[in-house]
Order: sequence, then structure tokens, then C-alpha cells
Amino acid sequence: MPEAKGMWSRRSVLVAGGLLVAGCGGPPRPFIQSEDYDTGASGRQRLRKILERRAAALMSGDESAYLADLDDSNDELMRYEKLVFANLRQFELAEVRHSTAYTTERPGSGGESSLGPVIRVVKLTADAGPGDIAPAESFVYRMKDDVITGITRVTLKNRPAQSGSAPAAEAPWHTDRLKVVQVGEKVWLAGDRSVTDLDRYAAVTERELGIVERLWGDRLTYPGHVLFFTRDAGNFRQWFGSPNIANALGVQYRELGVGRNGKLHQGEYAASRIVVNLSGHGDADPASTIRHELTHAVTARATMANVGELGPPTWAIEGFARYTETVGDAARAAEIRSQVAAGVRGGLFRGTPPSNEDFYGKDGIHFDYALGSTVFSLAERLKGRDAAVELYARVIERVSAGASFFELPIFDRMARDVLGLSAAAFRSRWNQYVRNGA
Repeated sequence: MPEAKGMWSRRSVLVAGGLLVAGCGGPPRPFIQSEDYDTGASGRQRLRKILERRAAALMSGDESAYLADLDDSNDELMRYEKLVFANLRQFELAEVRHSTAYTTERPGSGGESSLGPVIRVVKLTADAGPGDIAPAESFVYRMKDDVITGITRVTLKNRPAQSGSAPAAEAPWHTDRLKVVQVGEKVWLAGDRSVTDLDRYAAVTERELGIVERLWGDRLTYPGHVLFFTRDAGNFRQWFGSPNIANALGVQYRELGVGRNGKLHQGEYAASRIVVNLSGHGDADPASTIRHELTHAVTARATMANVGELGPPTWAIEGFARYTETVGDAARAAEIRSQVAAGVRGGLFRGTPPSNEDFYGKDGIHFDYALGSTVFSLAERLKGRDAAVELYARVIERVSAGASFFELPIFDRMARDVLGLSAAAFRSRWNQYVRNGA
């Protein structure tokens, strides 16, 4: 993220279906499936038939059929489902399906039952995962006499007890009326009511994506990209369930997907979403933010997914995105060199990249972003831009060992293969490079 004065630089927040936020979180807990509340398959079977009809209606654009199984006396439910339908139909849908593999039924009063978690896959044509893996979100349904009387979204804040650790439903299409614009064949821009000039960002997004894609080449990526724009600070904090990002200029979310059996996939991300905070830019051009977050998005599918609290080195993910900001922009490169020099003078440099645990939320975060970028700017100086990109591509395939990553045998092989240097020789060159102000 480009820097917000006195606050954060960019931040990539990793969300795995609502389980992994800001790159941390424990290993996923098993879904809850209790015999105590399961009255048999009949309730789930009746619900499944309803869900199949609703999925088909959403795919075909038939709003009447999508709403037909809802309690039309529940005004709040009807307004919510009309909003979701209108929003999702503006995107290009590849697949909509439901999993009730972990759904349990709890009888309530008056013949009403609660069934959850129900996992809904909404796969856009922009998304991709290995095999049938796709991004998902979860709900708890209330049903009476084969009519849906209520739907509760599973969120990070208000996770119903029945939902276990099912993926959260935190996308903006649940909360705000969106305007969606398609740019070319593989970019979708979505804005809330605070963004009356959404078309203004189409050309800059297409241009910045082209720059990032040329850098990344034919490596693994997604078919397309989705960017949400807002000038509403509340929405920026609320979307995707990350309330602690008010001063960031942009955020990219990486989402794990689920398979046909409803289980979370732990190896490769299935979707990427970007949110751009226009209020943080004022009248300034958000191009640098868009390029930075698109760098995260374009490369996310090739990134080793987080396992528990481990993932690829944050200094590499954020540093490479900061490095891409310098491509074709000498002024930005000079600004980053100045940040490095100031950090060194201030005693922030310890001779190693910052650890994942230390990277976010500390006074030296601007320096950490700039410091991470120097690994790749030095690689470019030594062997060219293609080598810098290749080094990054190899690093993000690995689980991080924090600040000790440079000490790993695998990094020695990377350095020799890509740069023609041993890890020790590269560390020595890098230390000198940083201390000289990059």
C-alpha cells in the first residue's frame, strides 16, 4: 500500500474464507457436526432442493425464482436477498453451488428449524483454484414448512455457534448496493454509492495491470481481478471483516477455497479481492496503490497459502509489491531509497529482513516495506529485472522462517540458481547495499 502519512504503508491482509486475517490465525478448526441436533437428513434434503433452485436462478438471472422460496412477509430478508442478487448479477458468474455436508438441523419453536452451516460457493470467472476448489461463504438458514424464514451470514464478528469455522460471508455485495464496471476481459471494478466516478479508474487499472502482468510473465495467476472502491471509511473498515485498517490506502485479500465436500483447501489460494480506499488519497492519483495491490493479486495464486501462522515471508510479499512501484518511475524509486537511508540512520536496520511477527503494526513499518524492496532492487542490479521477479516467485513458494529466511539452505540454492551467488555472498552485498542507502 502506498504510505498514509504518519500511519501505515501498504498492507496485504490475508483472509482465508474468514479464517486467516492479516496473515495470522490458528490452524482451521474442524466443522462442528453434532448428532444431538441432527433430526435426520430430511431437513437438509428439503433445504438442498431449495438451494439448488436458488443457485440455478442466480446463474440464470431469474430474480423471481431466486426469491420464490423466501418468506415474503419478512421485509428485511427480502431486501437483503434482492440486494445480493442485484450485486452478484453484475459480475460474471462461473459457478454457484452449495454444500450441506456439515449442516446440522436444530429444531426451534413453532415448527421452525435452524440449519447450518450451509456453505455457498460463488465462483466468478475471475477466480481459479486447483481442481474444483472455489471461494465460498457460509450461512445459517431458518426454515418452516419448506419456506426460508431467515438467513444469518457467518461473519468474523458474529459467528453463529452452529457455524463452526465455516468460511465467513464478508464480501461487499452483502452490505452495499454496488455499481460494477467490467474493464476489458478480466477486470471488474465495483464501487459503493460514495464512488460516483467509478469509470475514472478503469483506464488506470488496465494500465497498471498490464505493467504487473508483463513483469509476472506466464507464471501461475488468476483469470481475472476484482477491485472494490470506496470513499466511505466505515465501509473500508467493514468490508471483508478487517476493522483495523482504517489508515491503509489499499488492501488485498487472499481467499482459500473449498472443495465439493465443503472442506477448506490449504495449499493454494482460490480468489483474490482488492479494496481501494479513495478517501485516503484525496485528490491524488491512486495508481501506485492499484499497482501495488494488483501485484499482490496477480501473484497470489502462486503463493504458498498460510498454514496456521506460517506463510511466505511478509518482507518478500510487501517488498516485491513496493519494488514494482519503482518500475518506470524514477521519482518513486528515489523516494524509497530515501526511506531506506533514513531508516539506516535511525538505527532500524539489523542486518536481516523483518520477521513476519514484527512486520506490521510497529513504528518502523514504512522502513520495513522499503527494506523488503531492496532485496529485489539489488537482484535487478546484479542480474536484471527478470532475475528479481524470479527470485520473488521462488521465495513465495516457501513457508517463512521469519528473519532467518536468508539462513535457510533453500535460499542458498535460490541465490545460486537465480543470482549466481551464494546466500552468504548475497547477504553481504545486500547489507552493504542497504547501508549505502540502496
